[in-house]
Amino acid sequence: MKKLFIIAICLFGLSPFLKAQMLNLNYQISLPMNQVKDFTDNASFRGFDLEYHHFLGEHFSVGAAIGWNVYYQDKKHTSGNFTFSGNDNIYTITGNQYRYINTVPMLAVGRYYFTDNTTAVRPFFGVGIGSSWTEKHLEVGQFSSTISRWQFAVAPELGMYIPVNDQFGFNAGVRYNYATKAANGRIPEIQSFTFNIGVIFMSAR
Repeated sequence: MKKLFIIAICLFGLSPFLKAQMLNLNYQISLPMNQVKDFTDNASFRGFDLEYHHFLGEHFSVGAAIGWNVYYQDKKHTSGNFTFSGNDNIYTITGNQYRYINTVPMLAVGRYYFTDNTTAVRPFFGVGIGSSWTEKHLEVGQFSSTISRWQFAVAPELGMYIPVNDQFGFNAGVRYNYATKAANGRIPEIQSFTFNIGVIFMSAR
């Protein structure tokens, strides 16, 4: 995560030299759905993403995004059935369970803007396609299990950005995240709604 912030600072420092481009740094809140919600029922308040967009005229842009979200739940005094590597027996263990899902989506993003750059608010629709690295982690007493895999990911979004001047603005939006299951289902399908709010650094066109 620290490396991403360093990259963001470097890119923001170069923003005056970029043409027809936009850099976003967003804080995110994510609501888990379906299998993710079954494992970690709580909303994620630990998330952000860094985005780069290059404008192709007034209404289209292409770019890339990389993000990070953590889902966590503490299930106190819970019983569960577990198996161990090299042993087919099923064991019932009762204790505090600490559950985590970390996701790092890396997406190519295309956007359509409904208005030109003369308006005070610019709503947009976009789609991101790429991959997501997911880590699922469970701790029960002295035992722990971690599995991680790459998943195919897609993320349609709706949002708007509000230019303050030629080089700075704000943005807000919502994104539906979907990633296919992996590791024979041990990494579940990742489905969530993510709400973004952040700052934009723009360059002259």
